[in-house]
Amino acid sequence: MPEPVDLSTPASRREALRAVDVEDPGPAHAMLREIFDRERSWREGPDHGENDEFEQIYLAAFLLFLIGDPADAPRLYAAKFRTGDMDLGVCFDAQAIFGAGRGETLEWLLANGYTDEHSHLREWLSDSEDPPIEDWARRKRAYFYSPGGVLELDELEP
Repeated sequence: MPEPVDLSTPASRREALRAVDVEDPGPAHAMLREIFDRERSWREGPDHGENDEFEQIYLAAFLLFLIGDPADAPRLYAAKFRTGDMDLGVCFDAQAIFGAGRGETLEWLLANGYTDEHSHLREWLSDSEDPPIEDWARRKRAYFYSPGGVLELDELEP
């Protein structure tokens, strides 16, 4: 059984994200969901911090994208389209929602009762002028990681 990880602070979440293998983030799936949810709560709450914590929700979303579980789509959708935080709504990339693939994600949403999300994302895909999802994924990886797979975000003050 894995050791419990302290995720109570932005600094501890940053270190937990640093420990995730970008080549195989699957074993950290549950932890990444928790980090994502904590980061969203932090972003939408009264304590917005003063460092580079804002990057962490985007990194967690990217790693969830790589895992490719369509069950993460509603969580990611809500961060983009149902947030009360303007920066999150504008800066969160909708491409992160489609880690399982376009068709698979849309099918999962429809089959599991997320009809509004399904309709909205179908429309978004047809209207989107954003880069293709594959190009987005390559750029995100290059933004967050060195070519050797080392996370390039600085440590945060505890």
